[in-house]
Amino acid sequence: MVQIHPTRKSLHSQAGIGLVEAIIGLLVLTIVLLSAAQLFRIQVTHLALTERARVADTQATRVMSGLAAMNQSALPDVNPFAGKTTTATIADGEQVSLDTNVCQSTYSCDKLVRLPQSSGTGYDYAEIGWTDPLPTNSTLLYYRAWRVTTLDAARHLRQITVAITPADIGNQPGDPVEPLALRQSVAVQRQ
Repeated sequence: MVQIHPTRKSLHSQAGIGLVEAIIGLLVLTIVLLSAAQLFRIQVTHLALTERARVADTQATRVMSGLAAMNQSALPDVNPFAGKTTTATIADGEQVSLDTNVCQSTYSCDKLVRLPQSSGTGYDYAEIGWTDPLPTNSTLLYYRAWRVTTLDAARHLRQITVAITPADIGNQPGDPVEPLALRQSVAVQRQ
């Protein structure tokens, strides 16, 4: 039996192939890890946006129910939406701007803030007036605005529109923004 000894050249080429395989392996591993991190980030972002929309939707329903239950005399006609007539329908996805002068002078807008709970890691939500300062350690989450229009005074028929808009950093109340939640309803109110 004849034994063949590897030459120096073949040993160097095998070592080069091993190095190339290791580099390719690291590249593939890096791509897999970056892809996994991106998918995780997308899932976390989706969950945060879903929670934000859920809270806004709950607030819109709550505000609408409270306004519809009020007496007609306790809730005057008001329109805080800049550039919208008192009966204009706001379509889903349409941007709205709040008229800050109307919000300051009438009962048609307020703010929703998030406050850390005194014990634990949870949060409580609090409504504050339009001109009230933010409570200590709170985060401004939403601007809440509602338009009330009397359609038929004799029958106490009124149209109520509620919009919950985000209060992100850089987003001022007068800036056009798509509401996170929008409710429009016709209600019959007591005198």
